[in-house]
Amino acid sequence: MTKQNYRYKRVIGAWTMLFSAVSAIIGSGWLFSSYYSSQMAGPAAVISWVIASILIVFIALPFAEISSLLPLPGGSSHLPNITHGILVSVVFSWISWLTLAVLPAIEVQAVLQYASYFFPWLSSNPNDISTSLSLPGYGVALGLLFAFSIANIYSLRLVMRFNNAIAIWKIIIPVLAGLTLIILSFHAENFHQTAGFMPAGWQGVFGAIATGGIIFAFNGFKNVVELAGEAKNPNTTIPFALIGSILVCLAIYLLLQVAFIGAVPQAALAHGWALISFAKASSPLVTLLAMTGSVFILGVLYVDTLVAPLGAGLMYMTTSSRTLQAMSRNGQMPQVLMKVNSSGVPVTAILLNFALGFVFFFPFPGWKLMVDFISSLMAFSYVLGPVCLLALRYQMSEQKRPFKLPFGKLWSFWALYICTMVGYWTGWHVIFKLVFFIAFAVVFYLVFRFFSKEAQKVPLDIKSSLWMFIYFGGLTIVSYLGSFGGGTGQLKFGSDFIVLAILTVVSLCVATKYRVSDEEVKERAAAILGDG
Repeated sequence: MTKQNYRYKRVIGAWTMLFSAVSAIIGSGWLFSSYYSSQMAGPAAVISWVIASILIVFIALPFAEISSLLPLPGGSSHLPNITHGILVSVVFSWISWLTLAVLPAIEVQAVLQYASYFFPWLSSNPNDISTSLSLPGYGVALGLLFAFSIANIYSLRLVMRFNNAIAIWKIIIPVLAGLTLIILSFHAENFHQTAGFMPAGWQGVFGAIATGGIIFAFNGFKNVVELAGEAKNPNTTIPFALIGSILVCLAIYLLLQVAFIGAVPQAALAHGWALISFAKASSPLVTLLAMTGSVFILGVLYVDTLVAPLGAGLMYMTTSSRTLQAMSRNGQMPQVLMKVNSSGVPVTAILLNFALGFVFFFPFPGWKLMVDFISSLMAFSYVLGPVCLLALRYQMSEQKRPFKLPFGKLWSFWALYICTMVGYWTGWHVIFKLVFFIAFAVVFYLVFRFFSKEAQKVPLDIKSSLWMFIYFGGLTIVSYLGSFGGGTGQLKFGSDFIVLAILTVVSLCVATKYRVSDEEVKERAAAILGDG
């Protein structure tokens, strides 16, 4: 592997990093999560948000330590390759790539669902929030995704400027929307009538975290992780920016959630929270704001539903193409995806992501079905944090860490357990698709390796990947027997939590015991980071 110098200057201050993360976190999730989490948990959705924010902190901090130790570009591909070898890297690179590649499609879906309030021809049924796009709607989606691709190919600098320009806008508008609903259309009785505060019990609270769009809404926290290697005073800047951005966004999301619950008309709750029903439900916040008669806020919100998701979609298109390029550089994909044009842009990778993003509309019609699947991918992409954290504590024990977590073993267990639970809560109907996807990724790589002499030079590190097969195999069985998302229900609620805790301990122990040798890790890290 060619040595490259990826050492960064530590120039990013705490407040800059915090607001960068806040901007990254607030995407299309705020437009739909209040509706879906209310549908699943009722008024207790406010508890779901608080729990999710705590879980995200546990998941994020291991990444912060690793990123400050090894500031790797395309870290989702390089990191597992360093600590556990090529097979683990292949699986988690594919998970990260697919997540990033289809996020632009999710943002486009959000834009078009909200646009269908005024342009019903975009949707096959504007009154149904789970409906698919119409034929003209698919045409518009294709055009928007193509525009993302062209913008990334010809003007990356413009993309970055556009994203920076809308950062403050993305924060102000959700707050205005929430306050408007509370001031003009708040019914406190919604919190205790209609089957009480927690109509679906704790199962509904946990389910809302995974498939109500809540975990998806917090995904942007990884912006801090990616910039950890460039942080001034990382011991204080990283936890400040990470925890601070999550708390700021939690406050915004709680405001929106409380406002939404209080603004739902009593007639819409005639059949309970699980069957919330009102006209033009495909754009829930716009519909509720329209009922208040606040034309100005409605207009501003409508503009925001177009601007904010499109800005996020542009950035995701940029990031996903770089991830695919890194996979090609690591010998996991054909080398044609590594090629760049005269401006240094990976055109082939961008066009492949464009095609994948558009195809994603068809098996997952509607924002929620897309988010259900992506939330499971996100949860499992986070598995790398605790697993690699613990391995690196042995593999690079003498290396000074700019930011170091206390109680590394205990933190790794809780972080991995949380990732496992969040993934499990998405349900069997999502997990079995994920397992199929992982199997496809492994088979694709093995076939590619068979025909690529360059790929054959890299050892498979089968022993180091053993933990991964134990982990996903065990999770698949528990998900099938469990009670979430179409499981058989043979493993009762509560017992499944205990079984998954045992699976977490076993997987973490095996991953640590059969890690790549300390000497090999140092060689691999040096080859990527250079001598700096």
